[in-house]
Amino acid sequence: MIGVFRCVTLTLMLFAVAGCTALGSKDRLQVPVGAGYYSLQWQWPGEPLQVWQEVRWSQKAEQVKNREFVVSVLLESERLLLVALSPLGNELFRSELTASGHSFKGSDFLDEPKLALQVWADLQLALWPLETVNAHMSSGALQRENGRRNLRDDGELVWSSGVTMNSSGTIENKQRGYELTVNTLQYEVLDNDEN
Repeated sequence: MIGVFRCVTLTLMLFAVAGCTALGSKDRLQVPVGAGYYSLQWQWPGEPLQVWQEVRWSQKAEQVKNREFVVSVLLESERLLLVALSPLGNELFRSELTASGHSFKGSDFLDEPKLALQVWADLQLALWPLETVNAHMSSGALQRENGRRNLRDDGELVWSSGVTMNSSGTIENKQRGYELTVNTLQYEVLDNDEN
């Protein structure tokens, strides 16, 4: 009887530990990239910035309509905020990453939280310091090649970006079959004074 009790107690303890581990992993927002995933960051590692960019999302599949929007991105050490607007100025979605997780507010025009997370992943892979990005990749690493950041999986190019913080360029996600054409409209370093 005591052996059965110990066995049941041990089993319950193992389930409790496994449950805690599973809860911990849910706190991390992960976006598939290459053969693995990228864990999204909720902190900007530099000075606070406000960036306005025009983005054109081109999908390889013909049945999917291209999307055009303007994004306002606020990058701070305590939070990251992305607001996507239609070319006419209607808010398409609002996405915020903080220590407590991801909050998303969609609109009648666009209510896809996964799209917001994919945009965050593309921005972070393109703009965050390489060592920071690579520390949060489950497999593979971004490499600098001919002025672009490239990710290869078994030698095959799966993701590539020529975008920098204050310039224009393209982000190609060959694995997911889309390309982002990004045009930086405004780039502003924000005052870090709290006085």
